[in-house]
Amino acid sequence: MPYNPWAIASVSFAASTVIGTWCLGGLVAVITGHIARHQIKRTGEAGGSLALAGLIAGYVAIALTVGFFTLYILFFVFVFAYAATHPAPTPSPTPG
Repeated sequence: MPYNPWAIASVSFAASTVIGTWCLGGLVAVITGHIARHQIKRTGEAGGSLALAGLIAGYVAIALTVGFFTLYILFFVFVFAYAATHPAPTPSPTPG
């Protein structure tokens, strides 16, 4: 029985998240994984495990990307909040 091409695409894009496409590859992996699982249930083609692997890796890539950007934004929020509440010391006047 032939493999579902959407399942192959899903696992391929999921693997691309490892080499740097981050969320983009994860989004495509999730979309194609859901398409593949729907078609596999209907047609009985092979590739269910590939589609599932693509879905899992895609969702993990999306979660890691969202987590990274959340921490990145929170870092700057805390830095600016700290700077706003802790003013820099002013130099003392020199005797003239």
